Amino acid sequence: MKGTSSAYPLWLRLWHWTNAFLFVTLLITGLTLHYARPGTMPEGFRTDVLLHNTAGILLTLFYGLFLYGNLRLGNGRYYKVLSGDIEPGLLRQTGYYLWGIFLGSPHPYPHSEERKFNPLQKLFYLGVMYLLFPCVVITGWALLFPDRLPEQLLGVPGIGLWALAHTYIGFLLSLFMVVHIYLGTTGPTLGALFHLMWFGETSHSQAAPPVPGPDLRGESGKHDDLRVTAAKEQT
Repeated sequence: MKGTSSAYPLWLRLWHWTNAFLFVTLLITGLTLHYARPGTMPEGFRTDVLLHNTAGILLTLFYGLFLYGNLRLGNGRYYKVLSGDIEPGLLRQTGYYLWGIFLGSPHPYPHSEERKFNPLQKLFYLGVMYLLFPCVVITGWALLFPDRLPEQLLGVPGIGLWALAHTYIGFLLSLFMVVHIYLGTTGPTLGALFHLMWFGETSHSQAAPPVPGPDLRGESGKHDDLRVTAAKEQT
């Protein structure tokens, strides 16, 4: 059986995979340019510069689509920090990733149409998409026009400071991508979450049966279960 998820509309899936392709292109060409040695073939160097700049411009345009989708198409609701996301949400989710997931414990914040991100994901995505991403875009555009940068800034050549900031932010985003890919394998099956992001639908036939394990939801989750059981008995 399959079910369509409204949390992953077509525009969001197109943005996600295009964004991923452009970022990988930027990562490869950026590393090539960063470690280019004197005497590098001019044609190859110019090609990498052209690819890097083109991918950066396109990434900026697609970031505009992301912002529009969050503001106008309802996707922004998944990024809102809710009551309980910080306390006890972060502690529960961190415990699940550190040991609960390996013991077969139930997910403390399972995916649903109302909650697409768990508390830890939500804070990471907020930091990445609303802090690091704009910074790498701004520094990238600044480096496209080096003649407009100040010659000195905080005692450092202006272009050097912007280049360092661009490089280090790109490195942090690269680490995030590695973690992001790993977390994509932590669904009911190894490829369930990738299937969801690619096709926008869940495949229940792919879901693995839950493995009994310690419950990480805490006392509040246990009390909720008791209340539900009592209500069923009364009916």
